[in-house]
Amino acid sequence: MDAVGSKRDTTPNAAALAQEIKRHQQTIEQLELVNRVVERVSHAVVITDADNRILYVNPAYEKMSGFKLSHVMGKKPSISKSGRHGSQFYREMWAALDQDRHWEGEIWDRHEDGSIFPKLLSIDRLVDEAGKTRNFVAMFYDLSQQKASEAEIERLQYYDSLTQLPNRSLFRHRLQHEFEIARRQQTCVGVMLINLDRFKQVNDFFGFPVGDQLLVEVAERLAVAVRRTDLVARQPYAPERDPDVVSRTGGDDFAVILNNLKTPENATLAALRILDAISAPFTLQAGSETLDDIFLQASIGISIFPDNAASVDALVRSAETALTWAKAEGGGELRFFSERMNQNSAARLRLESELRRAVAEEAFTLYYQPKLDVTTHRFTSMEALIRWPQGDKMVSPADFIPLAEETNLIVPLGAWVLRRACMDTMTLGQQLGYVPGIAINLSARQFRQPGLLDAVRDAIEASAIPPEKVELEITESMVMDDVESAIETMRALRDLGVELAIDDFGTGYSSLSYLKRFPVNTLKLDRAFVGDLPHDAEDAAITESVIVLAKTLKLHVVAEGVETRDQLAFLSEQHCAYVQGFLLARPGPLEAMPDIFCSGFT
Repeated sequence: MDAVGSKRDTTPNAAALAQEIKRHQQTIEQLELVNRVVERVSHAVVITDADNRILYVNPAYEKMSGFKLSHVMGKKPSISKSGRHGSQFYREMWAALDQDRHWEGEIWDRHEDGSIFPKLLSIDRLVDEAGKTRNFVAMFYDLSQQKASEAEIERLQYYDSLTQLPNRSLFRHRLQHEFEIARRQQTCVGVMLINLDRFKQVNDFFGFPVGDQLLVEVAERLAVAVRRTDLVARQPYAPERDPDVVSRTGGDDFAVILNNLKTPENATLAALRILDAISAPFTLQAGSETLDDIFLQASIGISIFPDNAASVDALVRSAETALTWAKAEGGGELRFFSERMNQNSAARLRLESELRRAVAEEAFTLYYQPKLDVTTHRFTSMEALIRWPQGDKMVSPADFIPLAEETNLIVPLGAWVLRRACMDTMTLGQQLGYVPGIAINLSARQFRQPGLLDAVRDAIEASAIPPEKVELEITESMVMDDVESAIETMRALRDLGVELAIDDFGTGYSSLSYLKRFPVNTLKLDRAFVGDLPHDAEDAAITESVIVLAKTLKLHVVAEGVETRDQLAFLSEQHCAYVQGFLLARPGPLEAMPDIFCSGFT
């Protein structure tokens, strides 16, 4: 009985034990499975105790951080702290863990070799049934490649591929950002637009690769020339705000945002540094050839927020207007947009309306300035100068000629000047008994117009003037903008029988190798070199050189702006062929020309 009863009592215990063993076995298998997953997972895993001391790290942690388990066991995770986050950052992290038992976010950490890297970190606080902390489990993965990809996408989207400067899109975004800061701090923001004068000539002379080199060097100089505290194109995570930004907005155009300006004079200093930096000679490489002493200059337009405009578009337009004024001065200048320019905008609209009406009605007149043959002391030719009478006054050509260029009214106006000047010359010739020469200025836009040849041909045929008596004056800058096309146009004009002169010679950047290819007859020495003759040694040397050069190339020289007998005597000694200026004869209407031509000059 007892034996049987004992056997009956132990059977349930054996079954329970077997069930318990089975559960333990399943738990072991589950733990082994979890362990295998944790060991092989690509995310780094760190387990710490309640005091946040490391109990375990997986192989992914060792690979990402460089720290081995044996080096970190029993230490706190802060051993890999990067130092990029302040105490407030960590206080907020621990507050979230205390309240929510979870925190997640981007954080910078340190490799064992000392280099830092970004990671996405997730931390969970594990508690027991009483709510007491048992462990912390952290998981993270390296964001370096993702950040690099994001940076590359941002670079392609917001940065110029050639100079690596911010492009137009980022420039406008940053400008809007600076507006908001300026409003809060009650400061000013300046926009500086920079255009390289006659940059196209570099591409024409040396090719686009050299032009690209030059743009890169200009970008580097701009980065240095702005205020010494400036940073050029920092990444968004930079700890400090960029003081100023230099951007390439297209072609040979650059822009600078100047923030925290106290007065416009601050912008002036930066602009002057830029002009000086760009005017210094460049050394470039064209294949195996080194190009030394390549000179360049820039024009700068500046507008100020909030004085000139309150929006990005309006402020940029204001700077563009100021840049146009700087370019109109001949380049190498800086100009501010001012309220005066705003007021002048309305006046400009009125002037444009009046100009259109005047062109349609041919409400202009021509004055003529005679040219003296230095050898015979007789006037043999004259230059046509347009005048616009309004009531009892004359509108200055400096006011309406640039406007005529901008509006393309210069084309019909130039055609009228050609016809009128040729007809007036033939009228004067009937009184003199011979046909004098007539010099007529061509504008840049007129010179590039396809209809120029027809306009010249029509003027010659309508007036019956001998073509060789017509001399068309073009400037160096007009020719050098597109040399090959300009030479083609000049040759076509010469085929009509007219003569050509290079006006304002010496003030541009023409190459002697191109000059000998130009089918021109005359060089006009700019008044800038005549004004201080014969006392200025440099001007005297330049004048002598131009005359010798012209004789070598079998060209005539006309010196303009002669106002003293000392100037005339010096030019005569140098055998300058022709002169003109107030000393000899002031510009006047056609009616005054017969007496001047007949009396000569003594």
